[in-house]
Amino acid sequence: MNTAPSSQWQADLLQSLPLGIVTRQPDGALWRNGYLAERHPALNEARWRDVQGLRNWFDGNGNIEPLIEIDGESYQVEQHEHDGTSALLLWPAAVAAKFEPQMRHVEQMYLDFREIYRHSFDGIFIADGDGMTLLVNEGCERNYGVPASELIGKHVSEFQKSGLINPVIAMRVIETRERISAVQETSVGKTIMVTGIPLLDEHGAVRKVIINSRDMTELNQLQEELARAQEKLHRVELEVSQLRMGLPVIEGLAMRSHDMQKITTLALKVAKVDATVLITGESGVGKEVLTRLIHREGTRGNGPFVKINCGAIPRDLLESELFGYEAGAFTGAQRQGKIGLIEVADHGTLFLDEIGELPLDLQVKLLQVLQDKTIVRVGGTRPIAVDVRVIAATNRDLQAMVDARQFRSDLFYRLSVVPIHIPPLRERREDILPLVHQFLDEINRQYALEKRFSEQALAALLDYDWPGNARELRNMVERLVVTTPEPLILAEYLPAMLHPEAAHAQESDAEMKIRTAVFERRLVQDAVERFGSTRAAARHLRTSQSTIVRRLKEKAE
Repeated sequence: MNTAPSSQWQADLLQSLPLGIVTRQPDGALWRNGYLAERHPALNEARWRDVQGLRNWFDGNGNIEPLIEIDGESYQVEQHEHDGTSALLLWPAAVAAKFEPQMRHVEQMYLDFREIYRHSFDGIFIADGDGMTLLVNEGCERNYGVPASELIGKHVSEFQKSGLINPVIAMRVIETRERISAVQETSVGKTIMVTGIPLLDEHGAVRKVIINSRDMTELNQLQEELARAQEKLHRVELEVSQLRMGLPVIEGLAMRSHDMQKITTLALKVAKVDATVLITGESGVGKEVLTRLIHREGTRGNGPFVKINCGAIPRDLLESELFGYEAGAFTGAQRQGKIGLIEVADHGTLFLDEIGELPLDLQVKLLQVLQDKTIVRVGGTRPIAVDVRVIAATNRDLQAMVDARQFRSDLFYRLSVVPIHIPPLRERREDILPLVHQFLDEINRQYALEKRFSEQALAALLDYDWPGNARELRNMVERLVVTTPEPLILAEYLPAMLHPEAAHAQESDAEMKIRTAVFERRLVQDAVERFGSTRAAARHLRTSQSTIVRRLKEKAE
């Protein structure tokens, strides 16, 4: 491979080239190759001197014209000098003209690529096979906060030593001769995603290293802004969906599930009349929220709303608080007497929370209010007319209490003219995510924050049973918003009881499959409602339309 071609071979090559070659030795001797001899056989030394533009060359002055004409043919001329020998290369103008368009195209491509390299948003860093910096574009200057002049000509190892870039991957690319990606931290506090690519010569050695860099700080910010915008859009779409069904948007009450839609529809219907309502359900399901909805949407919406927690007021004070008392009714009573909470609720709504805790003797007096619309203050004899709408709520089984003679049956029947039972969250998981978004918006506004949940965190919230229902869920959302250190609330920040792995540690495969299927159906339903069609939902979830349709049918069944 290293044997040089013979002199005769070189001479034959020069003779056969499709361009003219003329040499002048130091002693003045001339030589021309076969191309010129064939095309200009009558061209001797004397005539060479007469060629316009070559006389100075023959005289040793060295200056020649770039374009000459011999026997009517035009040539472009290049001059080369070596060890006292001067050579002229004569390119036929016709040949040069033939390749001129290609040369212009190549030149334009060079200019285009130079501009693309310069203005690329991503950083492009080029080093040679030894790690010396050759080129740095504007994107690279922006990513690292350093002008190109401070990088070009320096060895890449200097950048890590100075703390400018960490880690530097160029030398690893040279050593391994493989593509390498890494995340860099720069001296200006940016997080940069870089990929180094080796360019190899014919022997497999690295001749260049190309490193592409992208500022992940900006990308992460854009992703977070997009996620927040999508969450807001999703919540607006949920609200629009509720309005289309004729349901109001109620803070603290989600109506994604069929059960809650039926309950809300019934509550709105009952709100237009003064019938007594008994709302039952576990603690924290939203009984007070529903009561306030009935009050606000009814004919008494402009009147007072008075809440009495029958289990929170000491028994000795409960009667006087409810019914009031006359002057001098008992020791320590106010001289002028006191109006009771039932009178305060006149022309409005009286909400009796935890009605199951009301003592039996007071149940008789409450029954009188419901039947006669009158009260008698403690220490008084005069009945006082009151116009109140009564809504009661309890988390206890009043029917069982009636059977056990702990609650009056006649009062029970008076209260339960319209019974409404709110199921717990674990039985209507469709409402969990809408509630999470409601609470998240409310708490973000309260604390002037912009926190949001990751998909994994939302899945964990959705999978938990929430024995404390909506109240427990809201407290958990507030806890996570105020304690997590980053804008994105990750699953790792959740307490152990919510962690997916801990929650499922003891579950059987069958239980896991059921939970997974429920979660998938819920995602499909959300996507179809959000994007308007099964085809669009399939594109968003990156699955087939037939899979979307199948999941919806499973839900219907």
